[in-house]
Amino acid sequence: MPAKNLTPEPSGYDPAKLYVWVKSLESKVNNLTREMDLLKNNTIKKTEDMKKDLKAMSSELLEIKSEQQRNVEKMDLIIKELKQTAGIEEVLVLKKYVDLWSPLNFVTQRDLDRAVNARIMLLKEELARSVQTLSTKETNK
Repeated sequence: MPAKNLTPEPSGYDPAKLYVWVKSLESKVNNLTREMDLLKNNTIKKTEDMKKDLKAMSSELLEIKSEQQRNVEKMDLIIKELKQTAGIEEVLVLKKYVDLWSPLNFVTQRDLDRAVNARIMLLKEELARSVQTLSTKETNK
């Protein structure tokens, strides 16, 4: 029987080196697992933040849309009221009549009453003088 060789054959694998290598790989895997967990948590947090932002923007968009609708309604009302106002042609016709009538030459009721009363008083005075002159002429005859 041949004798067995109890000396290890050089296979290039040293158990101490393999142990260090496995521990190094284990450490790297643990670091990668922590980084993955961190990335996953960050992604979840960012997703939640984005959902909140999206809800806020959605409500703001709805508010802006309703405000725009109110503004459109106000503009429609203004346009409707502007259509009921006089156009340039109508204003020019009115201006022509106002210029023709010359309202600055109109008198007020009070001014007219004063002028009429003054004229009546003048006519009464003239009538009284006329009556007086007639009566003096008749007495002189």
